[in-house]
Amino acid sequence: MDDVVAALRGLPVPLAEAAADVPAAPGLYAWWGRFGALPGISGPRHETADLQLLYVGTAPNGATSQATLRSRVVGDHIRGTTGSSTLRRSLAALLSEQQGWRSRWTTRPVLVNADELRLSEWMAERLQLTWAEHPEPWTVEAQLIADLEPPLNQADNRDHPLHPFVREARTRWREAARSGG
Repeated sequence: MDDVVAALRGLPVPLAEAAADVPAAPGLYAWWGRFGALPGISGPRHETADLQLLYVGTAPNGATSQATLRSRVVGDHIRGTTGSSTLRRSLAALLSEQQGWRSRWTTRPVLVNADELRLSEWMAERLQLTWAEHPEPWTVEAQLIADLEPPLNQADNRDHPLHPFVREARTRWREAARSGG
């Protein structure tokens, strides 16, 4: 697992570069962001870049999923919607009020289409990625979250000091979407 940690702590790349380079293989990925980009959020500082760790995810997220790093990172996160990405939902919950983004309710809260595009632009300007191939990433995800302490992860991260803050923001955003906000 040391090689996975080393890769995730490696030099993050901008999203445009990541979209072209992320392999179609199973593995884990880490999202890094500029300090101050998310109100109330601070994560572990990167060793060499002026970035903080925000979120760690897996592809696939279980033994029966067919997702790869490429399909998960590019398809669901970079080019996806809040309906297909837990990361995007957390970002929307933390930024909607500040950015004036609007949401609606489907089977869950989602941003309106124009604001999905704005979120994608926000991500491209402020976030970067690292990744590591691993044949069964779901088997090491909980330990990596415990070791790396990303503030936006909700599952397997209840002891993180920012867990209640993120959970409350997501609850407020969900309630606003249900009421047509």
